[in-house]
Amino acid sequence: MPKIVNKPEKKERLAQSAIPVFAKHGFRETKMSDVAVSADVGKGTLYEYYVSKDELFLNIFKIWFSYFSEQMQEIIGKERNPHKQLLSFFEQFFVTIEQYSELYYIYFDFWSELTRNPALNKQELVAVYQSLREMFAGVLEDGIDCKIFRPVETSVMSAGLLAISDGLLLQWLIDRTAFSLKEVGMTTITSFLDSIVA
Repeated sequence: MPKIVNKPEKKERLAQSAIPVFAKHGFRETKMSDVAVSADVGKGTLYEYYVSKDELFLNIFKIWFSYFSEQMQEIIGKERNPHKQLLSFFEQFFVTIEQYSELYYIYFDFWSELTRNPALNKQELVAVYQSLREMFAGVLEDGIDCKIFRPVETSVMSAGLLAISDGLLLQWLIDRTAFSLKEVGMTTITSFLDSIVA
């Protein structure tokens, strides 16, 4: 009897197996055969799920962003205060980055490739960032409705929150001894949110 394969689950497992390979070798030096070895599958199997290294690389980031989005939804389900929701999310975000810092070095490759590599579909990433901004804007709007935050342009503030996290992440990855990502991140996010408290 043939084995039933959950294709979406296997596709994600293959992407997860590729992360340490990209982190170690970088995008340009990584070969699909390296990823196949890491995933313990044949190269042909890998190509059944990803037609190119570019597609695989982009999917990793879509998975990461969906993971962070799921974290935020989980926090929203547990915590009712929008101010605390955002603080909890960013604390978890910074802790996760510190915990898995070696894997996040592919972030550099990601930004570099995105600007130079026409094979990477920027529109997919534009959609991911748009959904994150909308998610944060929704939390901010809830905070305004609850009179926790004063009225602000939530689309601008949500872009600011993402800029803080991305900017600190890149600086910290360049020199992890310069500062504690969690400490500086939470101080910055707290100051940012405190500036809009009602």
